[in-house]
Amino acid sequence: MTISAAVLGRPIAHSKSPLLHRAAFQALGLDSSEYASFDLGAEDLESFLAAHGSQIGFSLTMPLKERLVELALTHRWSLDDTARLTGVANTLVRRGGATSVANTDVQGIVRALTPGLNTCREAAGTAAISATTAGLGATAGVSTADSDGADRATILGAGATAASALLACSELGITTVEFLVRNPDRAGRVLDLGKQLGVSVSTTTLKQIEPSAVVISTLPAEAVPELQWSPGFRGGVALDVAYAAESGFLRAAESHGLIPVEGTVMLVEQAVAQSEMFIAAAEASAAEPGSTQGSAQGSTQGATHNAERRAVIAAAMYSALDDQPGPAGD
Repeated sequence: MTISAAVLGRPIAHSKSPLLHRAAFQALGLDSSEYASFDLGAEDLESFLAAHGSQIGFSLTMPLKERLVELALTHRWSLDDTARLTGVANTLVRRGGATSVANTDVQGIVRALTPGLNTCREAAGTAAISATTAGLGATAGVSTADSDGADRATILGAGATAASALLACSELGITTVEFLVRNPDRAGRVLDLGKQLGVSVSTTTLKQIEPSAVVISTLPAEAVPELQWSPGFRGGVALDVAYAAESGFLRAAESHGLIPVEGTVMLVEQAVAQSEMFIAAAEASAAEPGSTQGSAQGSTQGATHNAERRAVIAAAMYSALDDQPGPAGD
């Protein structure tokens, strides 16, 4: 099986996608596969895709993410919920004669936050059980879920990546999200999305972060002001989607008891999800017509195989990134 894919965007020279996807191909023994990069503006995307019909898939970065959704709607390509709800997409795959579009940034954020969030929730549950057993409760300093912000998230910024962060928070069980923004008039996208998801969404100024289980900065590193952190934090997870070598936002979060997650984790995890889509599409295209998927046992074996392959892809990508120090970004 041979996969031909590429990353598209402008500027594109900084992109780590070729490094990550080539590492995955090598780890999987797909030595004849290739992953290229093309500097491309939004006005050229449609003609480029038409002229490169042999490629199985593409990763897309700025300024192409919103344009890809527009093209999907125009050409009636399959648009998954991550792209349809957020209005942005970073992945296109071709499977047989069908084209599918998705936003794997959502999966990247979910996967980046899940380990730390699970740790915080388990710790909170253990503390609550211990307090109940001792007959103490909130009066002994065990905060309630509401005061701890256990079902609450704070997101800095309200642009395209913030919409992906909101959808990810919803998938993680967060029910209340506050957006810290400079201009509330530009927050219409996330306010509308919150209504669709049934999440309580509000906006406020970029000044103070209140207790939240999840705090996400979707702002460029240079655009994050010095913020006040509420003294009411009892843990949580903080993610900086920027890939700066050093994050003052994450340093501040860690000093207030939050688990810091670097943007490179999201970068790798969204790329892992893309790689899985590329491989699935290539396998489907290579399958003989009329072939079947087998029994329920085969499905179970397939799920195990997919999980094992995902682990191989992730390990290869993290290793490749560790061998290439310095700022990264897509």
